[in-house]
Amino acid sequence: MASRATTKVQPTIQPIKQNNKTLFIAISALAIIISIVYSYKLRWLGDDIFIALRYVQNLLEGNGLVYNKGERVEGFTDFLWIMLISFFTWMKRDPLNTVQVLGVLSSVGTLIICSVISYKISNRNKAFILPFITLASALNYDYNTWATSGLETSFFSFLLCSSFYVFFFSEMKETKRYIVSGLFLCLALMTRPDTLLIVFLANLLFVCHLFFFENNFVKSFRSLVFLNLAILVIYIPYFLWRYNYYGFVFPNTYYDKLGNESNYTKGFHYIWLYFQPHFISILAFILPLPIIFRLAKKNFITNLKEFLSDKWNCAFIVSLKIVILYLLFFVAKVGGDFMYARFIIPIAPFIYFIVFYSIIKLAKPKYLNIILALLVLGSYVEYTLRMDVFDKTLDALGNVKMSKTGKEMITWNGDVSDERFVYVNVFPVADEIKMGKAIRNAFDGIDARMLIKGGQACMGYFANFGYIQEFHGLTDTTIAHSKIEHRDRIGHEKHGSIEYFESKEINFVFPIHARPITKDTFRFANIITENYPFQIRTEIITYNSKIIAQLRVKLGQNFQYTDFPRYLDNYIETRLSASPYDKIKADYDNFYLYYFKQNDDKERENKFTSELERKKV
Repeated sequence: MASRATTKVQPTIQPIKQNNKTLFIAISALAIIISIVYSYKLRWLGDDIFIALRYVQNLLEGNGLVYNKGERVEGFTDFLWIMLISFFTWMKRDPLNTVQVLGVLSSVGTLIICSVISYKISNRNKAFILPFITLASALNYDYNTWATSGLETSFFSFLLCSSFYVFFFSEMKETKRYIVSGLFLCLALMTRPDTLLIVFLANLLFVCHLFFFENNFVKSFRSLVFLNLAILVIYIPYFLWRYNYYGFVFPNTYYDKLGNESNYTKGFHYIWLYFQPHFISILAFILPLPIIFRLAKKNFITNLKEFLSDKWNCAFIVSLKIVILYLLFFVAKVGGDFMYARFIIPIAPFIYFIVFYSIIKLAKPKYLNIILALLVLGSYVEYTLRMDVFDKTLDALGNVKMSKTGKEMITWNGDVSDERFVYVNVFPVADEIKMGKAIRNAFDGIDARMLIKGGQACMGYFANFGYIQEFHGLTDTTIAHSKIEHRDRIGHEKHGSIEYFESKEINFVFPIHARPITKDTFRFANIITENYPFQIRTEIITYNSKIIAQLRVKLGQNFQYTDFPRYLDNYIETRLSASPYDKIKADYDNFYLYYFKQNDDKERENKFTSELERKKV
């Protein structure tokens, strides 16, 4: 990962007594079972995964890895995760079940790695030591929450932990160990681009360690090549294909979410929100200090060299650096995320490893398990504190808002939300799926274009319009590369204008959970379908007479809308001559993009242009 084994002889490892080994396996297995049950009870699907699933759908239908046919926009950051989903979907597996099963399996894989690491450390110490890393992770509410979210969070954590384990704790020969750990880093990089920071750090520390211990430049260079072999052979060709296919160095979401800028104020707030209830994790920044202070006494370089001659001590130092630098130069820099804990969970096992290893180094053996047991108990207590992070959401009258299920809406703390609560209690995915299917049935055979806002990717996926525009620019390069005047809610700071959506000939937006885009009452419409219990409120972005006529024929009275040609006739008769030039000009500009540009209605349009010419004079 960032250091290499030296020729120093490791202490002879004596196997743990059979009864202790059995106890260790039993506790680890119990922790893993608890995590699986916990994850199952917390199961949910985040809205963003449905953007990925549309890419999967288009890929398998032969349209390419695109959100909309004919538009090459990289509206995702998790290429490898999408490829996994695509494979199992191609194998006729339900993608909604696939993403949750893969997430839980990744979570379990990480816990197994944590258990093996703990066991090896226990083995070296010739004593039974509680598998704290496994237990703490298994009891972490957010670790289990993100396992079934559908997003790549657990899979990403598994890849990072696999690379860490292979490099520092596997029994592989040196060359193979470098290659395999580098392969896992490469796979992580193809899953999340922020792995670049870890790859850079790994190489930097690796070079420093080689310089510290090796005098053979050729051997050191060869070792460095082996560590990066997978990146050279797999990632670089993939990157060149990506760049050629999409046209940008980073994914579209990087530009859309202002990844190139810094917002440390919100970033530190995001980090603090995580560590505030997860108080055990704070020890990862406190407990290493005495260890480091010991090294600083007298001859620091000599002490450090002696300390780092043990590769497991190297693992401890590397974990500490990964956690600190990842939090500072990625999580804090980009302002965190609007989804609580999502950016921190992938490094949570490293945080627990630091705590675990620090206690082993600092505590007396007879107190070791007592301390670890108390910390495990503390991890259990963290759940209650975690629920207190979010504030009750108030309505306009100052009353606590209630969700559809009758629960108090406790969803926000600043710009950060409890995503699982939102998509389980406020906007249940099951409802979004029903509504999306109802819209799909209503528009079956009608070539309309749809706009979706934040939280509507699920509805859009099941509505399955031929063209779907995402409001905040995740799948749109023009919006993603536009400038903003001020920073706002992380991940939602950019969005298109009504004029932009009209220029793209978007027909409908379904603002079920959001404010209308305009105040034009003539744009509002309702759709009633037999397979959905409520009327579906929509806003017409551009009035296409052909599409409106098709809906009128198909739905009859179940399509309630403003007949815009009649609206224009009434406007011409009652308001056109009486209105001042500026008012007519503003209305005409609005009507042009909404109606005249899409429809051949020169007779009505000429009445506006003629009146404008007359009043201009």
